[in-house]
Amino acid sequence: MKNRPPVVLVAGGLDPTGSAGLLADARVLHSLGCHPCGIVTCETVQSSKGVSAVYPASPGLFREQLAALIDDIKIDAIKIGALASPEIIMVLGNELEKLPGVPIVLDPVFKSTSGTVFLDQAGMGPLAQYILPKTLIATPNVYELGAPAEIDIDPTEDRMILGCATGWLSTGVKSLLVTGLPHGDGIEDRYIEPAWSGKVRVKSFTHPYYNVGEVHGTGCVLSSAIAGFIAQREDVLKAVEKASEYASNLIANAARFGKGSAFWVE
Repeated sequence: MKNRPPVVLVAGGLDPTGSAGLLADARVLHSLGCHPCGIVTCETVQSSKGVSAVYPASPGLFREQLAALIDDIKIDAIKIGALASPEIIMVLGNELEKLPGVPIVLDPVFKSTSGTVFLDQAGMGPLAQYILPKTLIATPNVYELGAPAEIDIDPTEDRMILGCATGWLSTGVKSLLVTGLPHGDGIEDRYIEPAWSGKVRVKSFTHPYYNVGEVHGTGCVLSSAIAGFIAQREDVLKAVEKASEYASNLIANAARFGKGSAFWVE
């Protein structure tokens, strides 16, 4: 019998295109040698042109599915994506109490690029109460970083980014990776965590900007890769470094499948 690969539990949305959400997470984790288990938090109507509808999962079914997996399979890491209702957040948070010490990567999804809302302000409190205190690293982009406080962040304003990041860290989340910041001719992902001094520690991960247009699902790729490397027992900074390079390579190979955004390609 072969050695058991690391298992990553994914809770995320179903994107029919396969370039984001649960399907994309499974693709990434499989390519990294992990075994993905998945629970659908919401279903969507979308194409490469954008999201037109979001339908939260049934909290009762979600709880049954999640409880069955947790009872049966040893989980090495958890990746959380789109959470489209306060009820799903509360169920997930309560079930995660059964997995103390299992590292959690949260990719917060509040609104699609096309403007469709996944999680509104009514969900921000439950997210901060039930999920963030259990989270090892969250990976918001600049819009997502400011969304809980309803602040539009200028991606060039370091003090504003740091101020909002401090607000996130006050919830108990252990670290943040603020993604997609402009950096010269490239892109910066900025890692932020509390330091012993009472301030914060900041480390930048930069990668090239590829002239391929908008690429769908890059946040899912990065966060699920971080979860995969953490499941393989990398520390969080090394996992971020390796995931950033991995995601950059997939973006460089992006191709156009439909009439809208390009998709990343393995």
